[in-house]
Amino acid sequence: MILIDIFFYLLIFIMVKLLKIIPSDVKGKKYSAYFLLDNKKEKKVNFGAKTFRDYTLMSSKSSKFYEKDKKKRDAVKASYRSRHAKDNLSDPTSAGALSYYVLWNKPTLGGSIAHFKNKFKLN
Repeated sequence: MILIDIFFYLLIFIMVKLLKIIPSDVKGKKYSAYFLLDNKKEKKVNFGAKTFRDYTLMSSKSSKFYEKDKKKRDAVKASYRSRHAKDNLSDPTSAGALSYYVLWNKPTLGGSIAHFKNKFKLN
């Protein structure tokens, strides 16, 4: 079973490219991520609940979710990441991994996307 998981993990790194992350057109979702798979098909993944805060919004002074106190922001981030640590975080095309690494990682969306692409070798 572990060997199969490792094989699947390696295949994802070889076969997937992140094309873009843009605001979602799906009601209630923040973003849509578009991936190019090895079979040359596109996969769209919607992620992030629009009505909830995330670390990037809590860190942005222009957001209604802005939290001035960095310790409070970091505590909320740690709480989210703890609750979602058992999500499917090894598959970059999962909504859970996108939320975890893009919305709850770095203070800015751009910084989180860059880290996500680097972590999963999606360039």
